[in-house]
Amino acid sequence: LFKKGKYAEAVAVFNNELETNPSDITLLYNRGRAFEELGKLDEAEADFTKITELDEKNVSAFLSLSQVNYKKGTYNKAVIFADKALEVNDNSAQGHFLSARAKHQLGYLDKALESYSLAININKDYGEAYFYRAAIKIGKNQSKSACSDIAKAVNLGVPEADKAQTKYCK
Repeated sequence: LFKKGKYAEAVAVFNNELETNPSDITLLYNRGRAFEELGKLDEAEADFTKITELDEKNVSAFLSLSQVNYKKGTYNKAVIFADKALEVNDNSAQGHFLSARAKHQLGYLDKALESYSLAININKDYGEAYFYRAAIKIGKNQSKSACSDIAKAVNLGVPEADKAQTKYCK
């Protein structure tokens, strides 16, 4: 049901299964993702939090908590949860990227730039990291370097990058 986009129906099935298996991390995670897709961010956050209580080293749950808090606009919490994921696995490109996005929103541009670069060092094909790193570089009047990042984002298929390339690099 989840793969078919029937998130409400998926939640009902997960609820039923969780009645007999309330500590099943896979069920909790999948229900949390379904809640997230439905825009029920508080419910998603509750499921991901429960997972971290059951497994304090669950990187996926911490990354999901970071993402949910980013969507909620609670950027400080988004950074905290991304950092918790990175404490467990410092080699998580997504962890560095999520931390960067929240730091970017909080105005910690140098720290965000550093985190975007860490994400890229781990995953050279992380198009969104190049794109958002370029945005900071544009703000710092580092046009040549920004345009290099934008070109990489374009080549990696980031949709917004084409428009940015036309605006800032032509």
